[in-house]
Amino acid sequence: MQTVKMLSTKQFEQWLQEQAQIAVRYRKIEKSDLLAEYHTLKKVVESADFQSKKTKLTTTRYADTQEGSTMNLYKQLSWNTSVILYNLLKKQAWKEKPEIAQYLALSEQIQTPEFQQANAFWKNPKRWFTTPESQQEKRYNELVKHADIVFFFQHTEQEIADLESYSTVWTEECETAKLSAVWQTGFLYPNKDFKADHSHVSELQAYTKGRNTLVTNRMWTIFTKKEKTTFPAWHPTKGMIMHDFAYTSDVWHTTEAIAPKSGVIQAKVRTIGKAKHVFCLTTINAKKSLHLLPANHLVKEAIYTLVWNEQEVVNYVNNVEVSRTQNPLADKALHLLVRSYLPQEQKGGTGQMDIDWIRIYTK
Repeated sequence: MQTVKMLSTKQFEQWLQEQAQIAVRYRKIEKSDLLAEYHTLKKVVESADFQSKKTKLTTTRYADTQEGSTMNLYKQLSWNTSVILYNLLKKQAWKEKPEIAQYLALSEQIQTPEFQQANAFWKNPKRWFTTPESQQEKRYNELVKHADIVFFFQHTEQEIADLESYSTVWTEECETAKLSAVWQTGFLYPNKDFKADHSHVSELQAYTKGRNTLVTNRMWTIFTKKEKTTFPAWHPTKGMIMHDFAYTSDVWHTTEAIAPKSGVIQAKVRTIGKAKHVFCLTTINAKKSLHLLPANHLVKEAIYTLVWNEQEVVNYVNNVEVSRTQNPLADKALHLLVRSYLPQEQKGGTGQMDIDWIRIYTK
């Protein structure tokens, strides 16, 4: 996944789509008649007999062939004085002369269809291209350059097996006018009697139970805006109190653990404005979380990837690794928490977080 240069979000999304199609295309080609033909022809063309025949047909001089020698001898005899006189006088008795007898025998031989066919073949400097083997070689060379064959050998069985080892656990594609039923506003607590929808006095925004959320046009947007309201807030010494806020935003969590103990989560996210954003995997009452959005690496738009296992957590922004840390939630089944907020020290600000899609995979 990591390369030297970060791809644009559009390029990386295209790359992800291609990765999803690679294994399917590879397996289809693997079972195809095209690849079977390639393997058959490869075995034939690379065989010692095939290469020996090709060498013979492409390097042998016509003069060195039996047909070439026969025609050369025939021409020499044609200029022999006795043969010339014989052709002029046609004296039958002269047929017994060795040179005339040889000439007559050769004359008869070179007139046969078999000799004429063989002679024409060996006399042709492009004789190789008239053979069935040449057509086999031509077809093999076409297959070598065929897009499917090139694609197939650009990948290894290990690579394909690795791609196939991932399976989709859960997705939120934001394709309808509302989020899937697994989402709920507020925070997730072990006791359902606890007030899930609340804010914190240490932050400037109240949470609005979904009023600052819009799901439309394949986009889930959380708005942080300037708006006065009074809303329940957690105070570290006073507990839950009613508190005045100058801003509003939203917080969402999944109502159950949707992520396995190890896996991969990806999301396409855009951020606008000064609001801060949290997008993480966590557990109930966890002091630490697995953050998909690295705090110091937010860009206007990116595909964020989080890979985690029992030992470590690795963050990527588009195709570039940006952090690698120990996993504080090893062996835990995880739920998602998404929210936007304004820390007290920021002294205000607005913004929004757009989520195109979320996908979780495991091996």
